[in-house]
Amino acid sequence: MRLFAVSALALCACGPASHASSTFEGDKEGWTLSNNGTSTEATLERTGGNPAGTLCGLDEGDGDIWYFVAPRKYLGNAKDIYGKRLTFDLKQGNIFNQIRGRDVVLNGGGISVIWNLRFAPGRDWTPYAVRLDDASDWLIDEPNGNGPAATEADMRTVLGDVTSVRIRGEYYDGLSDTACIDNVYFGRD
Repeated sequence: MRLFAVSALALCACGPASHASSTFEGDKEGWTLSNNGTSTEATLERTGGNPAGTLCGLDEGDGDIWYFVAPRKYLGNAKDIYGKRLTFDLKQGNIFNQIRGRDVVLNGGGISVIWNLRFAPGRDWTPYAVRLDDASDWLIDEPNGNGPAATEADMRTVLGDVTSVRIRGEYYDGLSDTACIDNVYFGRD
């Protein structure tokens, strides 16, 4: 019996980031906000999601672009999801005065890679999907702007030890803008 318990634990050692998902149907699932003035609290909305619950943020500060920050279950060894997809739905409260920024940021293995959306989210749910590989326009994140294209080795390094997953929530240049996220899947086929 003891041997079976050890084997079952070994099967679960695939890494916490493997195939993580959040649909916000019952709670915030540990998500927070970053660079958002005085608040790191996201708000769970029980209606208005795609289809039911959603997680929303309100811009409370002037200056920094704020992000939805994934919880611990997205972090760790996720190398088995190389080539799979990150998918999510976004919507925002204002579609005017849009600003550019790093849209999805993955940190891990001592490097950071970014993926930029081709178009900003609308006021209705906008679905996004990107493969977690070197052929999907991921870039090395550099302090002064976008760096070179991420290689397979870069992506495998990041996915081998994910330390942060952030998805941008601020697209409007102004105060009191809102954005909501739903249906996040990290490692979808």
